[in-house]
Amino acid sequence: MLAGRRPVLELLRTGRGAERILIAQGLDPSHVLGDIRRLASAASVPVRTVPRSEVDRIAGGVNHQGVVAVTGRYRYVPIDRLLSGPSPRLVFLDGLTDPHNLGSILRSADGAGFSGVVIPARRSVGVTAAVRRVSAGAAEVVSVARVNSIRAALAEARTKGVWIVGLSEKADEDVWSSSLLEPPVGLVLGAEDRGLSKPVADSCDALVKVPLAGKISSLNVAVAAAVAMFEVARRRVRPRET
Repeated sequence: MLAGRRPVLELLRTGRGAERILIAQGLDPSHVLGDIRRLASAASVPVRTVPRSEVDRIAGGVNHQGVVAVTGRYRYVPIDRLLSGPSPRLVFLDGLTDPHNLGSILRSADGAGFSGVVIPARRSVGVTAAVRRVSAGAAEVVSVARVNSIRAALAEARTKGVWIVGLSEKADEDVWSSSLLEPPVGLVLGAEDRGLSKPVADSCDALVKVPLAGKISSLNVAVAAAVAMFEVARRRVRPRET
C-alpha cells in the first residue's frame, strides 16, 4: 500500500505497477488528482471512488490525503546497477532505523541528483509504506540497493573508483574543505543513536563533519545527509577552485 497524492502520482509516472487506486469521496478537484486519474487511465490501472472510511482502513493510520494505491512489493536494485553509471553519487546508510529519516534522505537524494541509496538488509529500516510516503514520491524514482554488508558494498564501490567519505561529528575536516566530495563519491552516514560504527568508519577514505555554530553538537542524520549531498551537487555545477 502506498498512501498520499504525490507518492501515488510518482508511482504512476514511473510505471512501477499499481494494481488499483482508491480515492476518497468528497475531495475537492485538484491538478494532482486529475493527473493521477489521467495516468492511471493511460496505464489501465483501475481507479475507484470509495468512502473515506475505506481509505482510512486501508491506509492504517497513515496520512493519505484521500488517495491510496495498492501496489506490488517494493523492488530493490542490485548495487552493481548503482555503480554502473558514469560518476556515481551514492549514499550508504549504516544502520538507520527511523523511516522518517530514510524517507527524507531519499527526497534529498532526488533533489541533489544522487544515483541511489544503499542500505543493509539487517538491523536497518527498509523502504516501507511510511518511508515511501515521507519521501513524497522520491522512493519511486531514487534507486535503493539492499546489501548483506555495508562494508562489503563500500569495498565494491571503491573498486569502481568511488571515494568513500563518512560523516562524523568527531572528524577534523569539514564538508566545505574536503577535496574528496567530488563525484564519483559515496557518502556514509550512521545510525541515529550511535553514528558510524567503528568498522564502517575505518572503511572510509576520509571522515568529514558539518561545522556547527550553535550550542547543539550534532544534526539530525537526514539533515546532515542533505547538507553533504547538496555540497556534492554544488561542486558539480561550480567546481572548486584549485
